[in-house]
Amino acid sequence: MMIGRLVLIAVLNLLGYAVLRRLWPAVSSGWRQWTFVSLVALSLLAWGLPMLLGIGIHGQIPVIGAPLKLFSTMWAVAVLIVVLFGTPFVLARWWRQRRSASQAGQVTGVVDLERRSVLMSVGRAVPFVAMGTSSAGVVSGISGFEVRELEVRLRDLPAALEGFRIGQITDIHVGPFITTDYLRAAVEAMNSAGVHLQVMTGDLIDDLSQVDGTMEALGACQAPHGMLAILGNHEHWRGLESILEGYESLAKRGAKVRLLVDESHVLEHGGERLRVVGVDYPMSRRNPLLRAQQMRRSADVAFQGTSPGEMTLCLAHHPSFFPYAAERGAHLTLAGHTHGGQVAFFGVPLFWFAFEFMLGRYKQKDSHLYVSGGTGHWLPFRLGVPTEVTILTLRRA
Repeated sequence: MMIGRLVLIAVLNLLGYAVLRRLWPAVSSGWRQWTFVSLVALSLLAWGLPMLLGIGIHGQIPVIGAPLKLFSTMWAVAVLIVVLFGTPFVLARWWRQRRSASQAGQVTGVVDLERRSVLMSVGRAVPFVAMGTSSAGVVSGISGFEVRELEVRLRDLPAALEGFRIGQITDIHVGPFITTDYLRAAVEAMNSAGVHLQVMTGDLIDDLSQVDGTMEALGACQAPHGMLAILGNHEHWRGLESILEGYESLAKRGAKVRLLVDESHVLEHGGERLRVVGVDYPMSRRNPLLRAQQMRRSADVAFQGTSPGEMTLCLAHHPSFFPYAAERGAHLTLAGHTHGGQVAFFGVPLFWFAFEFMLGRYKQKDSHLYVSGGTGHWLPFRLGVPTEVTILTLRRA
């Protein structure tokens, strides 16, 4: 996986260079060429150096590690934008050159030259747009989370649960870009908001060397009903055993943090019961049929013991679990995983087609879903989708 990432970055830069030299021929010679090569080498060094030092691709080199990886992110995004948006200009120029060569006549030739000049002038602006966009996205990505307050109106909500407040964090990804201090600040934000229950809906950590500090940050929870957490895909990918041991150590120390894996927990508030169901992540993600089977199996196990009409909150990392939770009577499902696509314009995610439930609120009959844009990220690039700590207040519909 580590070698694969370096190869992917290298291939992306080769494509970027091929496009850039068509837009700006001067980049293929002299100091411009060496500058480009040096910046590519620096971006590869950000991920290759931790590997050479034996601390893993998600490990952090003191002092220089974070700035190097931030630069690498900004550079990679800029090159990707050049490839995506510069390629059409290169292809259009090639097509016009072929068309012009096949046509005869001085007048026609002059018109084509003018059109090519305008076309290439616009195309040459692509690298500047790319650098500006990548810089703005990285700055936004490292600017910290916002606290988002929402009200969810539920039918037949018991009077005792009117005004019940839930704090949600998700997709923190403690690692190269997200520190344990950042996670602690998110937990403290929920403490300050006076929530009754805190939930963490998966993808907690990427760098396993920081498990202890991560668990200590979760242990700062002061909500009356504590914190309930579930697993995401990154827990399975990075090292599930170490993370499970971290949660177990928290429980042994008496911390108010509990992990739910295809199980439920019932809490009482003002004399009323609220069942919280937590489901595991369906790992057969490449096969939709197997993934659906896993979700259905998780639902059958996790929702055992629920009573008809019982107020039920479901925690699911993957938002596609929502229909399974809804058909089993979940009044509210909280999810993450998508990061909201991390890029949105006028509130509409750029990659809206990637998930059925991408960002924000959804509803099926009397069942509600909220998909968070994520509290952290594994790639610090966001435009229009800020990181968030979500505070949801239950109201009677």
